[in-house]
Amino acid sequence: MHLGTTVCMVATLAAAPAAAAAPAPGPGAGELLSLAGSLIVVVAAILAFGWLYARVRPGLGGDQELIRVVATRPLGAKERLLIVEVADRQLLIGVSQGSMQTLHALEQPVDAERQSAAAESGFSRVLRALSREATQ
Repeated sequence: MHLGTTVCMVATLAAAPAAAAAPAPGPGAGELLSLAGSLIVVVAAILAFGWLYARVRPGLGGDQELIRVVATRPLGAKERLLIVEVADRQLLIGVSQGSMQTLHALEQPVDAERQSAAAESGFSRVLRALSREATQ
């Protein structure tokens, strides 16, 4: 009987390392599918909130057409000139790091789109014409 007990103990000890060395089962297909679904929901929520924020833009309200920046020209790292249109009047405004100041009320309105079209270089004019032809 002593021999039978010894054989039993040896067999148990021999089987134990084999069971311990077996790899642990990985996540099942259901768990991976649940993880992928959760990731898709989180990414979709982030995109939806970004889209909603871009549409609402806190602080801008619905009167965006009352004030329009017609043209801007940087003068330095933190200084620039702006031509702003307010109630069919155009103002030349100087902007620096700590202040804004009205420099001049323009008598004749400036059409920035016409001015920029006249100032276009030959290359940009040809490139714009080619892009228009490609879209038509």
